[in-house]
Amino acid sequence: MRVCDYASTQANTSRAHVKTHIGEKSNKCNQCMFASFYTSALRAHLIIHSGEKSNKCNQCDYACSDPSALRTHLKTHTGEKPNKCNRCDYASSQTGHLRSHLKTHSGEKSNKCNQCDYESSCVSNFRRHLKIHSGEKSNKCNQCNYVSFRTGNLKTHLNTHSGE
Repeated sequence: MRVCDYASTQANTSRAHVKTHIGEKSNKCNQCMFASFYTSALRAHLIIHSGEKSNKCNQCDYACSDPSALRTHLKTHTGEKPNKCNRCDYASSQTGHLRSHLKTHSGEKSNKCNQCDYESSCVSNFRRHLKIHSGEKSNKCNQCNYVSFRTGNLKTHLNTHSGE
């Protein structure tokens, strides 16, 4: 049975593509919840955990491991917001932010915690919530042993070192 028109001369690429139809993400990160249909996506993702940030902004000190994240970041300097909501005036530089925003119109909350009643339409809020259960505090001060669940708390804490 043919599901789509995808074609490839490489068997492993075809097998990976078939998984997109059956929803099987067999390439899983052993350090977080990331999973992908594609081995190449997992390899690219693993760079995040290495701490390597070779993609640097030429307008500020932002650096990241993912080239597409840098392209998205650059839009913050231009103010470009090409992703527009068709139901209100919302616009975003990031496609994912628009997808999350659209769920506010539908009321959909597809991210449900399996340890409590928490639900969210926003995956970043959901990931932050999961850290409460795991005890993970990934926001670490580089000047003392302060750690926090939330990036905003770390930013506030850093002001104690700078005297602001």
